[in-house]
Amino acid sequence: MFKRLMLRFRDMKTISKLISGADEQAHISGEEKPGAEHFVLSALNLEDGSAKRVFEKIGADTNDFRGAIKQQYTDALSSIGINGVATDIHPDPVEPNIMLHNSQPSGQELMKSLYAIKQSDKNRPLLGAHVISVAAEMEHGVVARALKVMGVDRERLAKLAKNEIESN
Repeated sequence: MFKRLMLRFRDMKTISKLISGADEQAHISGEEKPGAEHFVLSALNLEDGSAKRVFEKIGADTNDFRGAIKQQYTDALSSIGINGVATDIHPDPVEPNIMLHNSQPSGQELMKSLYAIKQSDKNRPLLGAHVISVAAEMEHGVVARALKVMGVDRERLAKLAKNEIESN
């Protein structure tokens, strides 16, 4: 009973850090609400280090992922004839001014999936690798396209994330 209570407390701290980190990543990007890509960036910075280890095992790192996200926007602008100069513009960070957390649909989907995982596995702590596992399962959106740009096999990434989770 005490062990489960302590695990729940630890998970709540992890979720708090994950959400605040995702908000920070979104604000740095000039966005008000975090998407799944911001949660992945946040997971890569969590203290448990599991997300970072999974990325290292697949030969990627935070900067690769951040660059691949940026590439999504560059490609989108290029597809409508806007090249070069416009992609070098960096948005001003957004100042947070919300009382309750709100995220983009992809961020909401990711958090719902994390909740479902925790409901089915109440004996392990929530780790950054859980976020990577969920993100690897996403077939559409910025995360899926960024991983594709990086040449990351999503199935292999999901398997490495699950192995990392099971080793803890």
